[in-house]
Amino acid sequence: MAKDSTSESGLNASTIINLNELTANPENYDFFTFRPNLEKLILSGAADTEHISILWYTIPDGSVGLHYHSMTESVYSIDGSQTDAKGVYPTGSLYFNPPGSGHSISDSTGFFILSYASPPDFANTNLIKDYTPIQINTLDPELESMYPFEEVQDNVLVYDIPLDSDGGMSSQFIKSASPKSYEYQGNYLLVLKGSCTIDGTVFAEDMLVVAQTIQTQSYKVSAPEGQSCLVLGLSF
Repeated sequence: MAKDSTSESGLNASTIINLNELTANPENYDFFTFRPNLEKLILSGAADTEHISILWYTIPDGSVGLHYHSMTESVYSIDGSQTDAKGVYPTGSLYFNPPGSGHSISDSTGFFILSYASPPDFANTNLIKDYTPIQINTLDPELESMYPFEEVQDNVLVYDIPLDSDGGMSSQFIKSASPKSYEYQGNYLLVLKGSCTIDGTVFAEDMLVVAQTIQTQSYKVSAPEGQSCLVLGLSF
């Protein structure tokens, strides 16, 4: 979403994580045990509110019992695979479960970015409705031709993922080949392809910029001269 060019940088109020380093050395981060064989690292927010976290299944057949999502849930597979009744989500998968959804997890391993517009509810599973998740393979080489990206300024295209407006979350892909900034108001940016300049700093693939609180931040996104990049943005 475009913002006024006078908006302040959000980078100083953000945490920067190299996802390759995290998956290689998770012991360097403050994970806590969320469920048996399942560790969690909260990046912003709190466990009993909307929050952004990293989930780590420490065994090859990790599981989580049935739970309900009253608001939208977003999952990005950093490295590994997560499975529920709706499908298997391997490395590079991005999926969104709408408000009113619910699932149990099985046969899962690896690391995932989780974004909850409200925390998972293990008590009220009777409220789960039939639903269809939105699933996107971010590693698909045809990604940028499969979805209706729209040019919002010279050499900057975005695709707004069609999430339920009542779900408390929005998300978009940003493709930039421009040294001129596009301003995004959100809670995290993940570089998927190429190198992107965010608030004057160049970030390579698999770099995650996360606002330190649930309050959204304004980020200036551009591409280094002669280069292009693809970024995933998410906002509460």
